[in-house]
Amino acid sequence: MKKWLIAAGFLVAFGLGYSFREIATPEKPGPRATSIGGIFFKAKDPKALKQWYADYLGMRMAQSGTDFEWRQGADSSKKGFTIWAPFKETTKYF
Repeated sequence: MKKWLIAAGFLVAFGLGYSFREIATPEKPGPRATSIGGIFFKAKDPKALKQWYADYLGMRMAQSGTDFEWRQGADSSKKGFTIWAPFKETTKYF
């Protein structure tokens, strides 16, 4: 009997959650995320890694890394940027 009640409780909770989501969500919502601001990661030797990416992939590097320029899909007249930056593996930044 307890298993049946637990299963029924989950079904009711799921049904209510789904119903409220349908009520609260507009019919045609706009995009919630429009870009990725950056790719940040740790590396043993970020300087050597940046040099490798510059030499073999042609990425223009600054001291902090590089950025990628792109155009927004919803409005191609607007630019966006995504940062690519390796940090020392001992950083406390994250």
